[in-house]
Amino acid sequence: MSSLLQDVRYGLRMLRKNPGFALAAIITLALGIGGNTAVFTVTSAMLLKPLPYENPQELVALDVRQKDGQSGCCTLGWSDLVRERNKSFSSTAVAALDNLNLTGRGEPAQVAIGRVSPEFFELLGVKPKLGRSFLAEEGRPEGKPVAMITDSLWHSRFGGDTNVAGQTLTLDTTPYTIIGVLPPDVQFPFVGPAEVWIPRYFEYSLFTPQRLRMGVGYLSMYGRLRQGVSRRQALAELSVLHEQYRKENPTAPDADPNRYAAIDNLQDSLVANVRTRLIVLTCAVVLVLAIACANVASLLLSRAVARRKEIAVRAALGAPRTAIVNQLITESVMLALIAGAIGLGLSWAATRALTTWGANSLPQGIPVSIDGRVLLFTIFVSIFTGIIFGLFPALQLAGTNVNETLRDESRGASGGPARVRLRGMLVVFQVGLCVLLLIGAGLLIRSFERLLRVDPGLDAHNVITMNVNLPSVKYSKPEQQTMFFDDLLRRVSTLPGVRGAAISAALPLSWKRITPILPEGQPEVPLAQRPFIDIEAISPAWFKTLRVPLKLGREFTDADNAQAPKVVIINETLARRYWPNQNPVGRHLIMGRGPAASEIVGVAADVKNRGVALDPQPQLYFPFAQIPWGNMNLIVRTANDPHGMVASLRAQVEAIDPDQPINAVQTVDELMDASRAQPRSFTLLIGGFAALTLVLAIVGIYGVLAYSVAQRRQELGIRLALGADRDDIVRLVVRQGVRLALAGVGIGLVLAIVAALVMKATLAGVLFKTDVSDLATFFVVPLGLLLIAAVASYLPARRTTNVSPTEALR
Repeated sequence: MSSLLQDVRYGLRMLRKNPGFALAAIITLALGIGGNTAVFTVTSAMLLKPLPYENPQELVALDVRQKDGQSGCCTLGWSDLVRERNKSFSSTAVAALDNLNLTGRGEPAQVAIGRVSPEFFELLGVKPKLGRSFLAEEGRPEGKPVAMITDSLWHSRFGGDTNVAGQTLTLDTTPYTIIGVLPPDVQFPFVGPAEVWIPRYFEYSLFTPQRLRMGVGYLSMYGRLRQGVSRRQALAELSVLHEQYRKENPTAPDADPNRYAAIDNLQDSLVANVRTRLIVLTCAVVLVLAIACANVASLLLSRAVARRKEIAVRAALGAPRTAIVNQLITESVMLALIAGAIGLGLSWAATRALTTWGANSLPQGIPVSIDGRVLLFTIFVSIFTGIIFGLFPALQLAGTNVNETLRDESRGASGGPARVRLRGMLVVFQVGLCVLLLIGAGLLIRSFERLLRVDPGLDAHNVITMNVNLPSVKYSKPEQQTMFFDDLLRRVSTLPGVRGAAISAALPLSWKRITPILPEGQPEVPLAQRPFIDIEAISPAWFKTLRVPLKLGREFTDADNAQAPKVVIINETLARRYWPNQNPVGRHLIMGRGPAASEIVGVAADVKNRGVALDPQPQLYFPFAQIPWGNMNLIVRTANDPHGMVASLRAQVEAIDPDQPINAVQTVDELMDASRAQPRSFTLLIGGFAALTLVLAIVGIYGVLAYSVAQRRQELGIRLALGADRDDIVRLVVRQGVRLALAGVGIGLVLAIVAALVMKATLAGVLFKTDVSDLATFFVVPLGLLLIAAVASYLPARRTTNVSPTEALR
């Protein structure tokens, strides 16, 4: 221990004597360690840290999936059968996220509602902060309406009143008795950001009770495995129960033989969409740290020249080689620990940036913070990197020839060709890793650039949207819903600056409902075996407001009301699927369970209905007046900035119903930006890391050549004295830098090709219409890096022209 303390004290003195070297090394390492710590903080929270519930390893998510692996939603009948007959789970619960209007306490607002079965909180082991949890009888249709509220709603609407239990809040005109307040530090990201929780899971504002009983999928199901029951055993039982449900409900939509039951660990199901991106980010920051270590090792090799005589004197005085190596490694680890402390501060800021910029990429509700696990990781990475970048220079110095070094006064100061070769190898290593990361960033940039050029199929400029969710009790009849929205559209259309107004159930670029269809000319099959497609309720002016071209037929009119024959407009994808090279206008299809067929009156151009990154799916539109809904989106095209119309639009809603709030006010441009948010944030992060590695690689090339020029000063002076042209000297030095860069580029290309082959399937889901072996990227990145390396080599090369032959010879 005393020897270690002595090494530490001596190391601190050496760092104080070389502040420039210490600062450069610490900053370089801090960037690498900080990036690794930030990504590990997010990865730890998402993938490694258990969910904050009781025995989280026992929690699973139950699902019904298509044969293609696409996840679905559970129906009321399926979930009830599984909950009643299973033997594998000690407890099960269902949940759904809904939206209801909160009135009577401050300004009317739409709030997110968690509809859960009474066992939900008991299943997770979550106890309320105040009050009690739900009772079994409260989860029945005849049960008294009760609610639990979040800590934030308790403070914002009830002022943190400790006597809140027993008070009421009104949701969609129905009073609910508050029975408890949830703790502030527990969230439920697998359900959603609900502010109020109610046990009426058998209701849903978007569907009538009859449609829910008919088999609409809207629930998510969760279970806790019994002690001693594996997931595989539970899945076997669930598959049997799924077959029983299909036989007992042969006409139900979810009795489709192409569907199967599945069970996943709850945490795995929650982070499935971000796992690949986090792994790629982790690889990127590891590359950054490796390049930083190579840079610092190169700095240590440069500094080794100045310390050769010091080390030789210590060896001559009897210091063993192991003691010298320990001393030098201690200095390196001290550098890394100081850099780690600074990197920890940088990682705090980087973590906030990751969770802010990547908010749409990460599951919401999982706390991301620096904890003990992250601190241990930072310490480990710091010590490990200190040993790695310090080991080779330490071995080089410890192997110094004592006699030659003490006898040498000049030429030996160069450090010998071995050290020059090692520094060159470090540069090649840096450039190789830099090429690998730059190619990855280049692929993402090309992917995002193509995503930006995607035509959504509509004109998003100067269009604003807002959600209007009518209370199902107050507007229970279809004609009431139709009257409200007809009145709203009439009022909005007359406002100054409005160029068009319409309503739709789903927002542009998204979908909300699917239904089975039976197109004319197709074999008649049971309901469960019919294809499900996206359906959209719209008002007649929807196509004109969003400027979606109509390819064939006509648009809807006010005459297409509840009394008129059923009509639909289909998109081009649906037309191509069932009537290729034919005119489908005038043909019919059966939508849902209804025996009556709807006539196709038009074919609309394809619109990106599942986001800008996905191909359009088959879709049909029907007039809102023929199948009304209470939850619709108002879409308004304006002459000027649409945000300036929000107050006027809100006033029109309040003029019809003062208690009716509006929600989710945003422009279609903002919707498109949100649709691209995940690839944009991922591209920015990888691009930032790639830019950092490029800077470090350039610094490495410059440093090696500057060092080489300094060591070859006498040789270059002799060349000039003997008549060598200064341009020849410049070319000589530049050639050396480009040669190092070429070697690194070659290694980097090999690594990139191997990585592309290994990760082709993984990256295919990350890249948009860009192959991992994109030739343009594999050509442009190496060429650009070589040009940059040439420029970085030119600066020290120019310094050689200032060498005075007389001074060099003297």
